[in-house]
Amino acid sequence: MQRRRVAAPTPSVDSRRARPVPADVPVPARAPRWPSFGSVPLLPSGVAPLCVSLPVEGAEDEQVTDAPLRLVDEPPRSGSAAGTRSPVGEAAGGAEAASSNICAAPESMTKRISGTFAGGLSLDDYYPDLVGRGYWDGAATAGPFDTGTRVGSSVQLAGTIRIPCRPDLFSLAQTVTYTRLRVGGTADPDEGKTFDDIAKSGRDATRAPFRQEFMNLDGYWISMADPPSVVYGPTTNLEFDRDFVTSLVGPSGRRSVSWSTSIRIAGGKVTRNSVT
Repeated sequence: MQRRRVAAPTPSVDSRRARPVPADVPVPARAPRWPSFGSVPLLPSGVAPLCVSLPVEGAEDEQVTDAPLRLVDEPPRSGSAAGTRSPVGEAAGGAEAASSNICAAPESMTKRISGTFAGGLSLDDYYPDLVGRGYWDGAATAGPFDTGTRVGSSVQLAGTIRIPCRPDLFSLAQTVTYTRLRVGGTADPDEGKTFDDIAKSGRDATRAPFRQEFMNLDGYWISMADPPSVVYGPTTNLEFDRDFVTSLVGPSGRRSVSWSTSIRIAGGKVTRNSVT
């Protein structure tokens, strides 16, 4: 009787997991530093409530100084970073009309707002340029944080695709809407506006470190992370609510997930810091 050969089980962790981008890969030009927070000048204490959605590449801090999102949905131009298409005309969590091709659209899009990051990843993997600079507290843990001078939340966003599909056919996208932005009780001109969050960060969403990929028993994952936060000082008075829509975009369809953050600071004291 011949002995049957049994194939070895496939590992649950993909050895092809993306690695940080090499030093010889070009990075975006250094972003400008702005002297005010929206229309509000720096606080007398010298500490402005610097609002960070996706941290700007090459800048020490990001402030709210961006133009509104163009309400179009078009493929990225040649040479531009993928993952900056806006999810206009689509309900969060839904998929656009897709063909019968199993690789036309992602399988799912999820948010992780508590617990440990999936894939053995942390914010240090997504933002190696910000490690040790006080942008977060607890790099591998999702949820609210407060360092004493910066308050915000860490969130991991990840979508799944079918194993036979090519990951490079899928891109990341994220918009942010400042639903409430009051500094010292005064509404900021950017309140109510929507921005292309990835485009304004200047980061390359097509590759690591911003984009991290991994595989487990649930499928092949394409992920990003976001630590939206605000710097505060002893005189800060701030009301800041943001609504995010994060998407994984395929050749002819997408999956999206919505999430929100809310921050209240009165007289330099944090009274609310939540992520949902």
